[in-house]
Amino acid sequence: MKKLSTLSAVILCSMMEAQYCTPSFQYGADSNMITRVIFGNIDNTSPFQSGTTQAYEDFTAMSTDLQAGNTYQISVKGPSGTFPSDVMVFVDFNHNGNFDDAGESFYIGRLQEATPANALTINGTIAVPANAASGTTRMRVVKNSNVAAYSDPDASNSIHTGCDSDLRSGQTEDYSVSISGNNTGFPFPYCGAENVTSLTVSEISKVEFAGITNDSSIDGNSEVLEDFTTTVFNVSRGGSYPITVTGGTHGQQTVSAYAYIDLNHNNQFDSDEKFDLGYLDNSDPVSNQQSGVAVSNITIPDHAILGETRFRLVKAYESSSWMGTLENLPCPAGWFIGQAEDYTINVQPENLSTREVSKESSIKIHPNPTMGMINIETAKGIEKYEIFSISGQKLQEGNMPTVNITGFAAGVYLMKILTKDKQMMTEKIIKN
Repeated sequence: MKKLSTLSAVILCSMMEAQYCTPSFQYGADSNMITRVIFGNIDNTSPFQSGTTQAYEDFTAMSTDLQAGNTYQISVKGPSGTFPSDVMVFVDFNHNGNFDDAGESFYIGRLQEATPANALTINGTIAVPANAASGTTRMRVVKNSNVAAYSDPDASNSIHTGCDSDLRSGQTEDYSVSISGNNTGFPFPYCGAENVTSLTVSEISKVEFAGITNDSSIDGNSEVLEDFTTTVFNVSRGGSYPITVTGGTHGQQTVSAYAYIDLNHNNQFDSDEKFDLGYLDNSDPVSNQQSGVAVSNITIPDHAILGETRFRLVKAYESSSWMGTLENLPCPAGWFIGQAEDYTINVQPENLSTREVSKESSIKIHPNPTMGMINIETAKGIEKYEIFSISGQKLQEGNMPTVNITGFAAGVYLMKILTKDKQMMTEKIIKN
């Protein structure tokens, strides 16, 4: 956080007062004030005494650093009297002395009725444009009671600009933000881990996908988001590719793995770009941490844009309790236990008869479960097979269609098969 000297703060505030208008409220701030704002390094609790709280409060001496092109979480708390209250945030990104430009206003949400002692909190996000002007500028938080929302939950937002003169009851608080130039380094232009508020790094130790294996540390000292974008997975439209994810589970049963692929190249991970890889099997300890494996397939849709784009793999502990909700998200946020790894995926045109080749090369393993003998059937023949323990340790390999695992202990294993026409499949096998 950059600190302002007393003199610079006075000069800054004077300049801003000369430029920026002030919203007005018919009934002031009584019982409808803002009581807390959390944004970056700003965590400001303000008074809520009825009858004494001003409709406008100047907190521009408080500042937080922002990076152009990044997105940040904001929380606003405050009571609402008889009617729900709308909350808007405005940021003068181009430093022109107003909040009227496109991309400078953010509707955070609506706070329901509550007393000052039981005030509620609303959460939202502020996206800093990649072309935002560098330097210190004004951020405004406006809260206003919405009469229509009392009987209509779908009533439109009651705040229209950062300088409304016909607001009913609420408050305005102004802060400063210091914007630095566009971050062209990793993970730009994608979101990072900036919205994680409570973190335990639980690592991914191995990823096997599209013929590539990437091993990474599982010693508890890794970054929450690791940069492997120099590793390129080559895939084709319409193709289906097995993926195996190994990583720490800390003894938990609900550690999920998801792949997020920016198929439309819009620099974000949309809801239809999410691939559920399942939960990691909780198994043998590795480096003093429990380790598990998830095995699935990723099918590249026909509409995927050709060329290179971002591939993000997220392994996260999922849970919901009185302590909060833990989720697997493409942009880790809040309370996060897990790790994300970024790769590059190169989508190529559909191979000649990709689907037909896949059908001709279909692989069958039987019997499964087995007492010890396994038969592998494939139209094109076997190039190689490998058998792994559930923790990722290779136990056996070969190239014959009949496999003997009689000496294995009862349990679950993973068999990876590569055919002579370079088709690959990973399958769980059960030894009784």
